Amino acid sequence: MRVLLIEDDRLLGEGIQTALARAPFTADWLQDGSTGLAALRDGGFDVVVLDLGLPRLDGMSVLRQARAAGTRTPILVLTARDQVDDRVAALDAGADDYLVKPFDNKELLARLRALHRRASGRN
Repeated sequence: MRVLLIEDDRLLGEGIQTALARAPFTADWLQDGSTGLAALRDGGFDVVVLDLGLPRLDGMSVLRQARAAGTRTPILVLTARDQVDDRVAALDAGADDYLVKPFDNKELLARLRALHRRASGRN
């Protein structure tokens, strides 16, 4: 599975990238919203892990623009924003799942596998 990780926190990004590699998934890690949106539009990813607090273009804008452009790739929002209104806004904007930091890598990987299964038409 090829994962696009859009996360600006270096320590967290490195940890997620290591966990993905051990899964084993292929991960492309980008650290700002503009670059992430361009990569997402180019396609080729099975799932996306998207932080909301990104430089250059925030994660909600990435999400909205990707969905407006017709991108169907499953997107998991990974953020410290834990309020119900934040979760609802992201899901209504087109997120397929929402996970609050801090999180366990096992749960992140399970959620990514589930998103990939559903996108592939499997239960």
